[in-house]
Amino acid sequence: MLDLDRFAIDDGRHLPQLGIIEDESAAAGTARFRAGCSCGRMSPHPAGTREQVLAAHIAHVNTKIGPSKGPEWLPVGVRAGILAVAMLIIWGTCYAIGRVVTHDQDLTGATAKAVLGGSHLAGLALAFGLMVAARRYIAPTRA
Repeated sequence: MLDLDRFAIDDGRHLPQLGIIEDESAAAGTARFRAGCSCGRMSPHPAGTREQVLAAHIAHVNTKIGPSKGPEWLPVGVRAGILAVAMLIIWGTCYAIGRVVTHDQDLTGATAKAVLGGSHLAGLALAFGLMVAARRYIAPTRA
């Protein structure tokens, strides 16, 4: 069995799950709430008002946000720009290789289209693979 806890999912889905505690306080009109998080990792919070449990959830989310692993001296926008340029270079290189292969092999018709289409798709797959691999170096992560 794989231990998936070590792979932090980077989707930012920390939705509050509020519940009303059914006791005499609800009957008296002063309902008490309890907080939870959709990630399932929020420590138990004592019952309180709605504002208190929302504040506890916000504190939980703030502990789960980590800084990006990229260099501090390079702004996030510049890192994203460098990534975009690198993705374009990878895609362009794969496409150019496909064009060279079709020209050198004198391919025509459906075969040439298949080689160009394959090189185009391979370039896109490699470029987006780079984006997925570099996402933690670009922007802050959430666990």
